Amino acid sequence: MKLALATLFVASASAFAPASTSSRSTGLQMSLKDDMANVGKVALAGAIAFGVAAAPAQAITKSEINELSYLQVKGTGLANRCAEVIGEDTIKPKTGQKLVEMCIEPKAWAVEEEIGKGGKTEKKFVNSKVMTRQTYTLEAIEGPIKNDGVIIFTEKEGIDYAATTVQLPGGERVPFLFTVKDLVCKGNGDSFKPGFQMGGDFNTPSYRSGLF
Repeated sequence: MKLALATLFVASASAFAPASTSSRSTGLQMSLKDDMANVGKVALAGAIAFGVAAAPAQAITKSEINELSYLQVKGTGLANRCAEVIGEDTIKPKTGQKLVEMCIEPKAWAVEEEIGKGGKTEKKFVNSKVMTRQTYTLEAIEGPIKNDGVIIFTEKEGIDYAATTVQLPGGERVPFLFTVKDLVCKGNGDSFKPGFQMGGDFNTPSYRSGLF
C-alpha cells in the first residue's frame, strides 16, 4: 500500500464569520480584502501543517478572480487555482467565529515507496506527477474556531475531498482520495500571523468507482 503526500497551498479563508451556533453575537466580519489581505498566505504541507510563505510570481488574488468573466476563466485552469493572500499582519480570532471559504491547492506530490539498496529496503517519498485534470483543489471549506490561547479549527463542510491520481517516475500510477474531511487541527498560538502553524487529523472517506 502506497502513501501519497501532497505539498499544498492554503489560499486561506476569505472571511471570519460568527458561528450560527454561538450563544453570543460577535458581529465580526473580517473580509479578505479589508482585514485578511495582510495576513500572509498560508501553506499546507505534509499531514496538514500550516505555515506562512512568500507569494509566488504568478499569484492571483480573490479580487482579480472576481473581475474575470466565465469565458475568461474557461479553459485556463484558473478555476482550479486558489486565490492567494499577499501581505503580512496579525488576526486574533475569537471562540464562536467561523473560518469560511478556505481553499487548498496542491503544489507538489510525493508517494512513499520501498526502495531496495544493498540488500536492504527503506521507505522514501518519491516525487510524482499529478495526472488528474484540474479538478483536485479543495475549496469552500469552513468550520468553527475555538481560541483559548491556542487556535483550534474543526472542518464541517465544503468541497473537502477529490479523487486524484499521480504517476511515479517509472510510470506506475497511484490513485488516492485527497481530503481534509472532518479535519481537527490545532495551532501553535492564538493568532494568525507569519510563522503560524497548525496540524491535526482527518478522515478519508470510502471511495470506490470503476473510474478511480
